Amino acid sequence: MTDEIYLYNTETRKKEKFIPQVEGVVQFYSCGQTVYEDVHVGNAKTYVVWDVLVKTLRYFGYHVNHVQNFTDVGHLTDDADEGEDKIQKKAKALKMDPMELVDIKIREYHHNMDKIEVGRPNIAPRATGHINEMIDLVRLLIEKKHAYELDGSVYYDISSFEDYGKMARLDLDNLEAGARIEVNTGKKNPGDFALWIKAPKEHIMKYTSPWSIGYPGWHLECSVMSNKYLGDTLDIHAGGIDHIPVHHTNEIAQSEGATDKKFANYWVHSAFITVNGKKMSKSKNNFVTLEELIKEVGRGAARFTLTQAHYRTQADFSLEQARNFRKRYYRIIKSYHLALQYLHTLEGEIKDEDRNYSEKILMNFNKAMADDLNTPQAIIQINTIAKRLDQYRKKGDNFQLIKALEVLRTMMTVLGIPLIELKDDEIDNVNNMISLRIKLKANGDFDASDKIRDHLSSLNYILQDISAEETQWYKE
Repeated sequence: MTDEIYLYNTETRKKEKFIPQVEGVVQFYSCGQTVYEDVHVGNAKTYVVWDVLVKTLRYFGYHVNHVQNFTDVGHLTDDADEGEDKIQKKAKALKMDPMELVDIKIREYHHNMDKIEVGRPNIAPRATGHINEMIDLVRLLIEKKHAYELDGSVYYDISSFEDYGKMARLDLDNLEAGARIEVNTGKKNPGDFALWIKAPKEHIMKYTSPWSIGYPGWHLECSVMSNKYLGDTLDIHAGGIDHIPVHHTNEIAQSEGATDKKFANYWVHSAFITVNGKKMSKSKNNFVTLEELIKEVGRGAARFTLTQAHYRTQADFSLEQARNFRKRYYRIIKSYHLALQYLHTLEGEIKDEDRNYSEKILMNFNKAMADDLNTPQAIIQINTIAKRLDQYRKKGDNFQLIKALEVLRTMMTVLGIPLIELKDDEIDNVNNMISLRIKLKANGDFDASDKIRDHLSSLNYILQDISAEETQWYKE
């Protein structure tokens, strides 16, 4: 174990030693899904990253309070202050109520995240459950002269916040996010963003406020929910890199304008997954859904695929690439299963010898994960230990084989990559059927032996004949 973890802090543009506000406790907020479409591979990669971060922190002994929201109101089609609510637009196309769509998509989200071993956050709040708190925050920002009402809408005055755009390195004289907003020419600054938006009559998702019947700006919810459940200052705030220039910039202004305290000490951002060099996104309609990926390669291999690239590295995705990662994943599973089968046949106690090869590999793994979640280096250690399993098994080095199994299980658990387990009676049953198959083949009864192979294949057992007397197998 190491007591030093380094994370790349977007705010400072460098790796920094992670020091939480309270020793041993981490207050972590990550931006969640806007629930109107299926989760695609790009979304899933980001949520896998945050899951790996949580698992790594807990592995190193921290108590992590993780909050990740569901956006179910206020996220407009241009990600700023213009356009139609994304959920309302999709619900209208499907001829259903927006909240019906939200409930369906949240259930599907949890179902799909469970499949790829993404742990549930401690709290998964919905924006619509916090409208009153959002109104209270807007009131406070008006009182503190950070916001103003204009024709029933309320805008944040970015000139009132000295450090506005600092993390994103924004040029406020040519603020693109503000320049494209022409909703209301009476704004004090072109970059002023909406905290509360007066709703047109045809808008479905609207609420009563002191200023108008309307709905909250998209950025408001994360400030409210992170503050309510984690306090004024977060240890870590996470999201995609596309959140930096607008969403997270506005969150900082809102939160620090209200509390006069630093909003987050570490900002962690995940890079895009691309398809043929272009960002995978719903708007570009160039996405592969997580469900499609799982169908193509399976649950374990899908998780293995999504941990391959470093979280800050932009990576191109294809199903062909995922199929290659599937082969690598099952090489690990095969080594694991052969080791389990070998140990199952042993009798008596195994002598405890003083060897530390596997511990060195684990140390390298720990070092990689403590270095800004270096999953590519961590996976190298997993591949190394899988090869050691084969070596120790062939040598009959039983104690070291057991140690290597423990290390493999630890590393796979931290990365959330599932190991397919084999039960003792399962090993016995398959071995008995394989022994029968070998006898049938030796007697020339190939039809019966083929039926056994076909039956085992239907149960996802992969048989590989090494010789006439030996067959290796593992389970997919």
